[in-house]
Amino acid sequence: MGTGDFICISMTGGAPWGFRLQGGKEHKQPLQVAKIRSQSKASGSGLCEGDEVVSINGNPCADLTYPEVIKLMESITDSLQMLIKRRLGAPFLFPEDLCHPPFLQHLPGDTNLLITTLASQLMGW
Repeated sequence: MGTGDFICISMTGGAPWGFRLQGGKEHKQPLQVAKIRSQSKASGSGLCEGDEVVSINGNPCADLTYPEVIKLMESITDSLQMLIKRRLGAPFLFPEDLCHPPFLQHLPGDTNLLITTLASQLMGW
């Protein structure tokens, strides 16, 4: 998957979430966020265009086809939790709080360690 940071994104309230995905196993590409609607749940959560989706509500996405991902997303009724991987050095990253989830701005201590720990627990590492 390359170099990057793992970040947990949470949204509540049900669809529409306000983002579009692209890629999938059948395209031999990682599942990525293609578009985020302004003033949506996704834009308020810190999700960014270009983020790689590692898991959705604890379901790993690496071996899912795009139709399988759509089916999974349609089954989510209230709470969406995504483990995403954000590439280091990507030009769209970190423009002054735009892409930082609010909970990351207020965590004490080593945030990278916390994110890595959360990622390992979700992915079973």
